[in-house]
Amino acid sequence: MNKSFLRTAFLKKRKELSENEIEEKNEAILTNFTFFFKSSTAKTIHIFLPQIGKNEIDTWRIISFLSHFDQIKIIVPRIIPGTKEMEHYLLTPETILINNQWHIPEPDAETSLKVLPIEIDAVLIPLLAFDKKGFRVGYGGGYYDRFLIQCNPDVIKIGLSFFEAEEEITDLDAFDVAMNYCVTPFGIVQF
Repeated sequence: MNKSFLRTAFLKKRKELSENEIEEKNEAILTNFTFFFKSSTAKTIHIFLPQIGKNEIDTWRIISFLSHFDQIKIIVPRIIPGTKEMEHYLLTPETILINNQWHIPEPDAETSLKVLPIEIDAVLIPLLAFDKKGFRVGYGGGYYDRFLIQCNPDVIKIGLSFFEAEEEITDLDAFDVAMNYCVTPFGIVQF
């Protein structure tokens, strides 16, 4: 299936989830992530913040879990206004968050500590759908594909999905970056 079809289908599937289903899926993803984390050596972890009102995965639960480990640095993105690029900042209890035009919380660039992509060990990646080869369909802006090629080649790329893998995304291009893992409510998929 192509990206456009999958994007439309999975936006609809996510929108149709009940509050109870979302709660159960978020808890299962957190449980599976904590299991995955036990074997990880990543110390600087990049995490997207969920878009308000869009039934995205509640990454605040993962952030809360990771905040109990003193050695872990949590990094969150900010879209550079007027571009298709992101910059990245350390998230601390003092970080001021401001909702952007898409109602995504972002760190205040004036008061937050900037982190370079090359310093990041693992990236939790938002997606709508993914396939059995580790490729994903996002919202179509290409922000994460551009960001991931700026990271260390060994960065661990971890998708988070409410749903299981589709067989294949048929219209991949040279800019698509495959994930290493995807954490779902059903388990951890390795590619």
